[in-house]
Amino acid sequence: MGGGPGGYSVGNAFSWAFSKFGRHWAPLVLVTLVLMVGSGIVQGIQRVVVSSSDSSDGLSAGFFGVAMILSLLFSALSWVVQLIVQSVIVKGSLDVTRGRPLELASATSGINWGQVIIASLIIGVMTFVGLLLCILPGIAVIFFTFFTLFFVIDRGEDAVTAIKSSFNLVKNNAGVLILFFLAQIAILIVGFCALLVGLLVAIPVTVLAQAYTFRILTGEQVAA
Repeated sequence: MGGGPGGYSVGNAFSWAFSKFGRHWAPLVLVTLVLMVGSGIVQGIQRVVVSSSDSSDGLSAGFFGVAMILSLLFSALSWVVQLIVQSVIVKGSLDVTRGRPLELASATSGINWGQVIIASLIIGVMTFVGLLLCILPGIAVIFFTFFTLFFVIDRGEDAVTAIKSSFNLVKNNAGVLILFFLAQIAILIVGFCALLVGLLVAIPVTVLAQAYTFRILTGEQVAA
């Protein structure tokens, strides 16, 4: 499915990803579970805060303001949790492509968190503005910045350089990456439909496939 440079294909990417998931499923599932549970807890608390403010008609405007501030803080906390876990899964998947054992200690080390946060903020703002402009520009931002975190984490690039690198990589391989993008969406939808439990497999498998794709399309070798 979807031939590309250097013998790359979408089918090979996911075949490799499923194979590696079978060997490293325990830490991958654990990290993904932390992502899902952590985000769920934070979002649950946020809903309670928001519902409290909505039902506080007889309370002061000050209480309402505090509730809204807390809601925004919980939204930021949820974003941070997701960003940290996503970066750890990316780092671990990149280690697997090098043939290294997937260990939580190594997957959390060597990440420039400052640049990860800056890159994510820039992409978030660009995506938000793009979605306001008839949605399609926002989707384009998501597509072309797809490998930004990989360049930050694997190559140590700063946020702006990593965004440019991702843009060039996607631009030069747009055809095969459109197929890859759609295949990821399909796998995540299947995982979501499987009572959410399927996401414990779908999320790490798609990130492993991303790491494989990143390595091959940048001209590097991937450990068998």
